[in-house]
Amino acid sequence: MRPAAAGPDIATPDTGRRDFGRMWLGQSISLIGDQVSLFALPSLAILVLEASGPQVGVLHAMATIAFPALGLFVGAFMDRVRCRPFMIAADVLRLLLFLSVAVLALADVLGLWHLYVAAALASVCTVVFDVGYQTHLPRLVSRDFLPVGNARLEMSSSVARAGGPVVAGAVTQVLGPALAVAANAASFLASATGLLTIRTPEHTMPVPADTPWRKQILDGARHMWRTPVLRWLSAAAALRNLSMAMVETVLLLFLYRAMGLSPAPAALVLAAGALAAVLGAVVSRALVDRVGVGPALLATVTEGVVWAGAPLALATGSSAVVIAIAFVSAVWLPVWNVTVTTLRQLITPPHLLGRVHATARTINLCTIPLGAVLGGLLAGWASALWGERAGLGAALAIAGLISISGLPFLLRREIRNMRRLPSMEENSDG
Repeated sequence: MRPAAAGPDIATPDTGRRDFGRMWLGQSISLIGDQVSLFALPSLAILVLEASGPQVGVLHAMATIAFPALGLFVGAFMDRVRCRPFMIAADVLRLLLFLSVAVLALADVLGLWHLYVAAALASVCTVVFDVGYQTHLPRLVSRDFLPVGNARLEMSSSVARAGGPVVAGAVTQVLGPALAVAANAASFLASATGLLTIRTPEHTMPVPADTPWRKQILDGARHMWRTPVLRWLSAAAALRNLSMAMVETVLLLFLYRAMGLSPAPAALVLAAGALAAVLGAVVSRALVDRVGVGPALLATVTEGVVWAGAPLALATGSSAVVIAIAFVSAVWLPVWNVTVTTLRQLITPPHLLGRVHATARTINLCTIPLGAVLGGLLAGWASALWGERAGLGAALAIAGLISISGLPFLLRREIRNMRRLPSMEENSDG
């Protein structure tokens, strides 16, 4: 370990934290809208356009394709510029995209290709916003506030996962999926407004104008590769995301077609699981402090493995089984997110943070489009082999068990023996 070249904190504690509160509020509302969209778009495809399993998989893939395609370039770009204007532009564009889907659906001219295009373009905006957000946060608050800020953002994400499906399910049940998508579009206005109210100047780390883009991107990738903890965590995250993308693709098909639920009860199943994510966000820091970083990260494999119990819901005919599985699964996502994001921010030099974050996210998320497609294909194959009801249950169990493949990386010495997050004066030399 060696001292980090952290540079000065940009914001004073008072102004930075006050502006963080404004950004946090707007982003919290936007996150609820995101959850509405995650429920409403596939519901629109399944219930209105009668999409098949593979088609639902393609829709999920289109919504996540931009990170593996563009993430590295966006990371290098964000290290050169002020992030906030581009984050605001991404919010405005997503608002317009989802409004267009709602209008086309209400006019009864919506096709699957409209959903694919809107999901893909919104994915590009999400990459810009996500990389910008993680790059901007350390410019806004002091480094000793980063664990608190990340925990609060993860808390908002968990609350959104709990409340978003309930809102989406109610709107979808009563007014239809189109208006649920429109509600999501309006949420991006709240996020943009929060960003516009920030007064703390955003300063960037100087990058020589003649530095080639290729070298900038390689600098971020090289830091990732030479830092064992980041390298193994990204590999584990990629496999975990492959499994959970398959689960998420199959889940709504399972709830609608195998369990026979309507939108509102299906949303309640998702919301019940997401309530556990709120608990996970609350206890994440205390859990890591008590058992250590490595053991806490190892325990997060539970998120996928527990879905092996999905066929029990069919055997009992009770949605309570799915609710229990979703609850146990959802506890672990915020523990992973808070711990890994904070760790990455603490051991990465500030001038590389955008590129390292983009590199990590590119590796982590590149498997989601693949998992979405594989989940749809698995649902179709299993349904053809065992019948739709039993096949979807088997597909959900198989998708969850794939998460075990990430264990070898979490069992690496650098991770399993880690007991605490690095101090603010430490950095990894890889």
